[in-house]
Amino acid sequence: MQLRLGEREFFYVNARHLGRVYPPEENCAAAGWKNYGGSKVWPAPQGWERRNQWPGPPDPVLDGGPYAWRVVSESPERVCLQLESPPDEYVGLIFSREIQLRANSSTLRIVHKMRNVSSRVVRWGIWQVTQQNASLPLCVYAPARHYRQMFGDEPFRHVHLDHETGLWQLHYADQVAKLAVHVEHGWLATIRPMELFALVETFPLFPDRPYPDGAPVEVWVNGRGTYTLPTGKINTQDDPNGCDAYIETEALSPLVELKPGEEFSFPLCWHAARVVSPVVRSVTQAALISEVPTVERESGNVRLTGAFGFFEEGMLELAAFTQDRQISDKIEISHVSPGDAVRLNHPLHLGQEAHKVSLRLRSPDGKLLAELAALPLDS
Repeated sequence: MQLRLGEREFFYVNARHLGRVYPPEENCAAAGWKNYGGSKVWPAPQGWERRNQWPGPPDPVLDGGPYAWRVVSESPERVCLQLESPPDEYVGLIFSREIQLRANSSTLRIVHKMRNVSSRVVRWGIWQVTQQNASLPLCVYAPARHYRQMFGDEPFRHVHLDHETGLWQLHYADQVAKLAVHVEHGWLATIRPMELFALVETFPLFPDRPYPDGAPVEVWVNGRGTYTLPTGKINTQDDPNGCDAYIETEALSPLVELKPGEEFSFPLCWHAARVVSPVVRSVTQAALISEVPTVERESGNVRLTGAFGFFEEGMLELAAFTQDRQISDKIEISHVSPGDAVRLNHPLHLGQEAHKVSLRLRSPDGKLLAELAALPLDS
């Protein structure tokens, strides 16, 4: 699986397995894991000590088995594809992924679903894994103030916590580690500073429910070194898959108890955009914000500033409101698209009656897609 924005490819692809399809008996515990790269969905928690843990990868069914597929719908505006795993007797589940792509958008919506096909009650979480190429510098941002290292025999020190902005930042380094990140909002963003492309993942949070490893986000850093499992010490340079530079951004659902026949869904979106700088301030449903928008009066005009990477094609507009909430002005600023980063430093003419402004995005057919900021305007 690969995700592209124009010519920019985001996912890691393992060249050792490119173009090859292994039968389950060659992609199992006895034969070793064949890591293709791309994106995967697994059951969580992972482990090798108890029956209620998934001892993979490798796994000949949910990871290495053949998935059925069908086109759910197809039109000029939208396409939807469904993938479905074989039944796995060990975990008692079938996994499916419904992948939806819309015109004029870089957003892919993926609805993950697990269904209990056994005759017993099971308790699992959905574990979505995205492997991203880190052969060039790579940074991960998440809205978090707390994290912990799960794996890696040496402390991983390439993490920064900004308590002022509430953002957690990781820089890829060639050192194996896994980190659990206690995000406070349902998103994470990965940026390539040399190329200025971003991949954002958004997902729901369930703060009142237990997560498989105690956190809704985990990040695996693939690099040199060792980590210790209950089964022994692992040296990544001995891995037949190689020790390539990539990270896994992993979004998890909470643990869910399913009776026979019951199912649970966990939606997640990928959003791709070109950005102005390798800085993240926040994420909305329509854009990554690199510089928080501001508006100030100056010399009879107002000046609008900000920097964005957009996930949708459309028209960026500024609407001004009077103190009694009536629209006094509406100004079209620029056409935007995911392939074009946007930096605003615009003088605009607004009347003195304008009390506050709303920075908004409309679709090509004029529908309101999102409000990016609501800003007060001084008299």
